[in-house]
Amino acid sequence: MTTADGSYRIILVNYSREASDRRQLQVIIKHKDILFNQILPRVSKPGQYAGGECNAVVKDHASVDLTVALAFPDTYAIGMSHLGLKILYHMLNARDDIAAERVFAPWTDMEAELRSRQTPLCSLETFTPLSEFDVIGFSMQYELSYTNFLNMLELAGVPLLTTERSSSVPVILGGGSISHAMEPVAPFFDAILIGDAEDVLYPMMDVIGDWRRSGEPRRRLHERLTALAGVYVPSLYEVSHHADGTIARIENFAPAPSVVSKTTVLDFENSPFPTRPVIPNVEVVHDRINIEIMRGCPNQCRFCQAVQHYRPLRTRSIEKVIELAEQTFLATGYEEIGLTSLSSADYPHIVDLLDAVSKRFHSRRVNVSLPSLRVGPELAKLPGFTSTVRKAGLTMAPEVATDRLRAVIRKPIRNEDLLAGCRSAFEAGYRQVKFYFLIGAPTEREEDLKGIVDLCDEASLLRRRFTGGGGRAQINASISSHIPKPHTPFQWEAMNSRGQLVAKQAYIRSFRTSGYLKLKFHDVEVSYLEAVFSRGDRRLARALLKAREMGIRMDSWRECFDLRKWQEVFQDVGLDPDWYALRARGDDEVLPWDMIELRIPKTHLATERDRSRSE
Repeated sequence: MTTADGSYRIILVNYSREASDRRQLQVIIKHKDILFNQILPRVSKPGQYAGGECNAVVKDHASVDLTVALAFPDTYAIGMSHLGLKILYHMLNARDDIAAERVFAPWTDMEAELRSRQTPLCSLETFTPLSEFDVIGFSMQYELSYTNFLNMLELAGVPLLTTERSSSVPVILGGGSISHAMEPVAPFFDAILIGDAEDVLYPMMDVIGDWRRSGEPRRRLHERLTALAGVYVPSLYEVSHHADGTIARIENFAPAPSVVSKTTVLDFENSPFPTRPVIPNVEVVHDRINIEIMRGCPNQCRFCQAVQHYRPLRTRSIEKVIELAEQTFLATGYEEIGLTSLSSADYPHIVDLLDAVSKRFHSRRVNVSLPSLRVGPELAKLPGFTSTVRKAGLTMAPEVATDRLRAVIRKPIRNEDLLAGCRSAFEAGYRQVKFYFLIGAPTEREEDLKGIVDLCDEASLLRRRFTGGGGRAQINASISSHIPKPHTPFQWEAMNSRGQLVAKQAYIRSFRTSGYLKLKFHDVEVSYLEAVFSRGDRRLARALLKAREMGIRMDSWRECFDLRKWQEVFQDVGLDPDWYALRARGDDEVLPWDMIELRIPKTHLATERDRSRSE
């Protein structure tokens, strides 16, 4: 907050001086003084570090039993858009005995300022150093945020390895959409929650609170946590290897189970939901109301890891969605409502839902949007309901463009449905459409690549054909590289090499598209590194520690990513990244994530893999 003379004013939290530790309070005041008067005037977008946002929850630490720092290992703009973090913040602060606060990965300029002044990373609500919290919980959504995670621990002054932490050090928890295959960071976490958090979060906090009061060693906390459903404690598992580098055995130590099954919230209709989310100080990626209408996906695409993580399919009723949207609108005043899920167009009553939401909010000039529309017979009915105020682009994910390859990846769509949806969109006033494709899927051929351009060309022509004249529609095609992900039927498959993927991108670019088609290819080198860490084992922790020493972080940002530095890292620690990223796995090979079960037997995944080959 600035004063009339342009300097920053310190906003003090209402701490109870009698009950709280005076030394800790003095440390917090000192950090806030440095932050507001020395650091924030020198960094970009200082509002992301200033706190004080509308709907933020600030509690007196002296009045609670447990303090939790909810950490997102990416920037404020990314983390503040994440619904899962908002749910955790809402749930923890709903309890009077817990104070939950937020912290995000600082951008490079902020990091440099913190390091130069030897100032620790602090929370946004009370500017408390992370090392003073009882728990630091990381929401892990992307493998290339692993270095950010370690960087945040280091900036907080927390030992990186679990084996180096005493009982007084915060408990380091992990969770999120990649929690079922995080072996490269396993040595850094006390525990990892696999699956939905809603039914396990409170029992987890109770166990940690009891342990804190007991004075027992950290090992005892690890043992206690194994009694909870869906909690994986890496320190209680030992991995041995064959001479060729493959895993020989994964051994669990009592009381840890041999297999940890994901946890699932079954009463999704009434599960906790944040209707008073924190309104960000600066622009973020998804600055809108996001209502999760469905969890899981009715489709079982063979390449999709998220389908396995979020199954089974659960939905919220139209009445509940309207109720949550209304409450959130009144608490925020946002002008857009996003109806989110893995595949929102597969919501069983999607047309009725869109109709109900549009009627409720149209007079208030509130836009209704779906993140991505599934291609199916109902697609043609949807564009008229979405973007009822502003005609934004329509987004669909056909993934591939030919029937044969769709059968291989089990993507049950038809081009005629996709084109019918495009026609409906153009008739409703849309001028552009965005498609998501992937290249490098098993059995892909040249005609599959050409099919991407042919499909985009046909979709573009529809606007001229069915809207009474005018030009072509603008088609934006985002094309990513297929990574054979853990817990999918393709987890055994080889990945295309970087050379192969670059050649495929060049082939698609070679077609003349007269400007109507904008192609955006995901960086092949970024996909390659993602494959290394998504398919890797806990020996890669050595590489991550070396990367931290070399100052590597923010790998998902183009201006920071440098594969040459990573090649140095792998060479220094004696690991072959190709062996992790590109290699096909044997049918009988023990995989690094075999101690985690997503309620889909490995035998079923293998059967699906065989079926894909028969296509």
